[in-house]
Amino acid sequence: MIDSTPPRGRAKDGPAANQIGPDRACPGEAQSRSVAKGDVPPSLMDRYLIERDLRGRPERFYRDHRTPDPAFRDAGRRLSADRAYPDTVADMLKVAQHRGWSRLKVEGEEAFRREVWVQARAIGIQVQGYRPRDRDREAAGLPHRRAQLEHRLRMAATVVRTLIADPEAQQRLIAHAAARAGLARDGTRADWVRPDRARDRHR
Repeated sequence: MIDSTPPRGRAKDGPAANQIGPDRACPGEAQSRSVAKGDVPPSLMDRYLIERDLRGRPERFYRDHRTPDPAFRDAGRRLSADRAYPDTVADMLKVAQHRGWSRLKVEGEEAFRREVWVQARAIGIQVQGYRPRDRDREAAGLPHRRAQLEHRLRMAATVVRTLIADPEAQQRLIAHAAARAGLARDGTRADWVRPDRARDRHR
């Protein structure tokens, strides 16, 4: 469907809009990412009614002919939506994947940022702009933050025991790391070294 008329309704592409775009690539990361307006998977072209810009590029994606506002908009370097509907977010993320956006920056209302974070992390896309809670991590199929920190601390404890022979120094270092991570179990002992010390005594 081709229509070059101006968009109807309020413009939601401003700084406060619910939007996603590619985040900066990490050093050494491939940067073959598309920011071409209208570069979307063919399946989405068939699913939506589309209004195009003056140059004929797909810009506004409508669910049907009755809705006054599009489900989402494509501005090339960003995709925006008025509401945090899960199926709309899923389609926006399909576009992001199609364009090679492996890292996203999300802005807008908290409900939108949360929905983007949960769905994106579930398919392996990194997201900046939202701080997840444990239930968000669980919804995305990721371990809770505490479980992650405990795993990292156990790995650090193994390194400390390998490099430092003095058990008291080991305890002090691991206890300090646990306190910094908010995982200290008491003020004096580092429980993280106990299982391996017990194992060592039975060798």
